[in-house]
Amino acid sequence: MRGNFIYINSNLVRNMVISHGINSADFVNGINEMPNNILLLNDDRENANSINSHTRFSTITGKSAVRSFFLNKQITNKKIIDFKSADDLDSMLDSEIASLLYLGHMEVPMLYPFSSKLQNRYIYMDIRHNLVKTFYRKFSDFNHVLDISLKRHLRYTHNGKRVFIRPLVVKNVPNDIVLKLVKLSNDGILIAFDLANEKNRIYHIPLFLEDRSEYQYTWNDVNSFYDSAIKIGSLDYDINLSVWKLNITVQFESIDLNYLL
Repeated sequence: MRGNFIYINSNLVRNMVISHGINSADFVNGINEMPNNILLLNDDRENANSINSHTRFSTITGKSAVRSFFLNKQITNKKIIDFKSADDLDSMLDSEIASLLYLGHMEVPMLYPFSSKLQNRYIYMDIRHNLVKTFYRKFSDFNHVLDISLKRHLRYTHNGKRVFIRPLVVKNVPNDIVLKLVKLSNDGILIAFDLANEKNRIYHIPLFLEDRSEYQYTWNDVNSFYDSAIKIGSLDYDINLSVWKLNITVQFESIDLNYLL
């Protein structure tokens, strides 16, 4: 099951996450509340259900329609920012419209990712090499998204090793472990479910830290990441006890995992 992994590189100052393996379904199922309205930064008129006449951006309105958009696997280039109401779009200045065009084209905010006028909570963009860039106004929303994704990957790993089995019920990842993973991801981490092994009903999922920060976000596949990564431990799951454990085997001079909470 090569390719069954999660890559995370976060920037806690900018409330930003670059990820691979966290799909749009994880995002939908993990965020606190589905947006009522989203603006399509790439002006995807084929999948829009409305167009704002002032900004001339394609939009999707209605929680059900927004959810369907995210869950549609046929749409491979999702680039969105949510907004509160059409009135907010209608009041945008030319400079503010230009900033949205810049965001859609350059995949980075011109200034701050969260607009007081749009009252947006999220930015979600598919970018190069199957990476996804997301911004969270409330960064703790990402913690739940990551929890959802970790459980999905573990179930996929478990089911792939057996033919006739009952679905594996996976407990939520404890918040302290999620927070430690997020902190580590500031340097780029990969949770390698495709290299996981099971022994005595315990899954050991290798955890790697990126070792070339100047090259972050530039790798094309998982092999290029492993070529420049350091194994720092494992994320373990005890099937019998339904218990997660983070096992770090490398000492960090700049990161004290006891104080990440």
